[in-house]
Amino acid sequence: MTTETLTKNGDAPTATHPKTIGYVHLGCPKNLVDTETMLGKLGSAGHRIVGDESQADVVLVNTCSFIDSAQQESVQNLVRLAEDGKKVIITGCLSQKYQSELLDLIPEAHAVVGTGDLDKIVEVVNRVDRGERVISVTQDPTYLLTDDSERMHVTMGSYVYLKIAEGCDYRCSFCIIPSMRGDFRSRSLSSIVDSARRLAEQGVPEVILVGQDTTSWGKDLTDGHRLPDLLRALNDIESLQWIRFMYAYPNLVSDDLLTAMAECDKVVNYLDCPLQHMHPDTLKRMRRPVMDHVAFAQRVRQAVPNVKLRTGLIVGFPGETEAEFEFLLDAVERIRFDRLGVFEYSDVAGAHSQSLENKVDAQEISRRRHAVMTAQHRIASQLNQAMRGQTIDVVVESVDPATGRLTGRSQWDAPEIDNLVIVQLNEGQSALPGQIVPVTVTTTGPYDLYGQLA
Repeated sequence: MTTETLTKNGDAPTATHPKTIGYVHLGCPKNLVDTETMLGKLGSAGHRIVGDESQADVVLVNTCSFIDSAQQESVQNLVRLAEDGKKVIITGCLSQKYQSELLDLIPEAHAVVGTGDLDKIVEVVNRVDRGERVISVTQDPTYLLTDDSERMHVTMGSYVYLKIAEGCDYRCSFCIIPSMRGDFRSRSLSSIVDSARRLAEQGVPEVILVGQDTTSWGKDLTDGHRLPDLLRALNDIESLQWIRFMYAYPNLVSDDLLTAMAECDKVVNYLDCPLQHMHPDTLKRMRRPVMDHVAFAQRVRQAVPNVKLRTGLIVGFPGETEAEFEFLLDAVERIRFDRLGVFEYSDVAGAHSQSLENKVDAQEISRRRHAVMTAQHRIASQLNQAMRGQTIDVVVESVDPATGRLTGRSQWDAPEIDNLVIVQLNEGQSALPGQIVPVTVTTTGPYDLYGQLA
């Protein structure tokens, strides 16, 4: 076998010898969009896509390396598939980060495709079929999805993720995303609206806007459009029901953005804004914006009626003193986030924070995470109890025909990471996945709600 670097190709290639292609998706929703985009291109080229990789000739593994645990999961999956004798094509962040090293680590792997080379996936498969080992990694990724009409929606149900931008211009000290995804670049407003309209016409009730930094959308476009303009344009799509955006950067949550959220009836009253920490000194070491987070939360809640706030925090960051942690914990108590995720800090190879001194002991990091989650458990329980007796709209995720148990989400809950609404259907009642139904909340848990159809 030979190892060659793939050069840019012109017209979209077709399959020289159609294969059965399986896939393993790892990582975040943004990575899922990439997986579905590559599968769509391969399907359009004539390959057969299967959900069971055991039936496949070639397996596409879209990897994640954001944190060590994600990287380990990626490697474990690669080794497992290689041992099963599959032709493995490695894509995603792990490919961009380690490139040819992956072929040395996993001799059975046949190709490595970087984050900037997704549009070359058909040609890569053709070359693998010819017996080559291929490295297709652009050092400074500039690829941007502009037309997802070929995308194969392997998860389409009550929602679809819609990537509106790629890359990031921020340089948080714990993150290596810019080195793997490149600088920030926006899709055009028209291409996003066209994609959303097509999804709505196919019956998708909710589109979820994703990107490394959604609130920077439009800053590099020449037409002057920014995220509030995009939300207003999407709100005009008649058959679309819910619009959600994730990963807001705190100092870019402008008054105009909050006004758009309040005015657009299809934009859910939900703001996902990972703050990472609260203490100014910790934030400076993280290279994150320093701000008054209590005042920030108050401003959001005053501007958007009935809004619920979600954030993500990191505990145990290098140099985090007990006083800094207590400051964080006090802020959590004062702000009372509706949704909260807490991550234990771990070094990421290549990140600036890896070189910082005064690392926090692993056991102490776990204690701090437990303390925050204990506080949040109490806060979430109290907030949920206030929901009893309310009738809310719920999008149906699934219905178990054997038990009549309906599982869904409210507008205040993003898929996979937030709470669920559980309904026991009575005789004669029915609902379909993707349908939005009214539910009266009768019982609450610390996170999930329970109710009956109204």
